[in-house]
Amino acid sequence: MMSAFKDMVSRDRDIFFNSDELGEEHDINGKPVVCIIDDQTNRDRKSGTEFAIAQSTVFFYARSEDLPPRREPGEELRFDGVPYTVETWDEDMGVSSIALFICINV
Repeated sequence: MMSAFKDMVSRDRDIFFNSDELGEEHDINGKPVVCIIDDQTNRDRKSGTEFAIAQSTVFFYARSEDLPPRREPGEELRFDGVPYTVETWDEDMGVSSIALFICINV
């Protein structure tokens, strides 16, 4: 039996990850997953162009059970068909926060 707190967190996750509310559907390794993109964290993490290489980053949240098996830093994860490298993948109370990056020659 689920505790009252866990039940409340589960209901809150359903609200946040509803595509009619905050969530947006994205393709994660070929599977549609409702995500919340954190643009502020992306802006805070962005670095400038150095040595003719630009880094593109994506930081998002998703329900852990909707995602493929957890990846370690340095492993690949496809986000909307683009192969990114996992920088961080953390999980708390069934919500994964994932930072991805890709380096682009400019």
